[in-house]
Amino acid sequence: MTPTELFDPHNVLMTSGLTGPDGARVLLEAGKDFPGGPVGLVFALFWAPVGPGIPAGVLLARHIPLHPLLTFGLYAVSDVLAAAVCHPLFAGCRRLAQRLPSLRRVGKAMLRLAMLGTSAAPGAARAAAATRPAALFRIAAIGFGMDVYTAGAVATGVDAPRVTRWLCAIAGDLVWFAVLLGSSLAAASFADDDRLVGGVVLAAMLLVPPLARRLFPSLRV
Repeated sequence: MTPTELFDPHNVLMTSGLTGPDGARVLLEAGKDFPGGPVGLVFALFWAPVGPGIPAGVLLARHIPLHPLLTFGLYAVSDVLAAAVCHPLFAGCRRLAQRLPSLRRVGKAMLRLAMLGTSAAPGAARAAAATRPAALFRIAAIGFGMDVYTAGAVATGVDAPRVTRWLCAIAGDLVWFAVLLGSSLAAASFADDDRLVGGVVLAAMLLVPPLARRLFPSLRV
């Protein structure tokens, strides 16, 4: 499979099955022709909105092999790149909402929902409230429970310093990835089986956020 085929949205059913030793071989082969080699492909799998995604990135990193700290570092860089790309888009939407009342109402409703239970609701006191730890923690919680893109979109509606709100969004997403990566390493220490490790990664992706929200009410959005 070529890198182009790997990230082709029409091949989603094919690429979603990239697990186990066979999937690792396909990813390693695709990485040979990818800019930056297999390491560059790991980064692309973490960052690209199409393709087999994070589980495949973790699988490929395991077979290169990459040190877990380097794998975590690549994911962190992908989050920083996401912030660099998305912030101008989100900021543009916010400016557009200032001229379109209907869009502004939708944005405020979404922000009220996202910030439910904190003091950072839209209104006259929003600028002061948004710098409080509860509001910034909520942005991080959205990053943990959903993804850095959703957290960044919510953070754009909060009157806090741009770098601070994006750091909170990234921090939450990185904690989630650290749990996922740690789960895969723990599974690999018990059994050197790619299918088991892949199953643990998928289970962590699906189960950790809702379980964390149940255990820690402050993470609920």
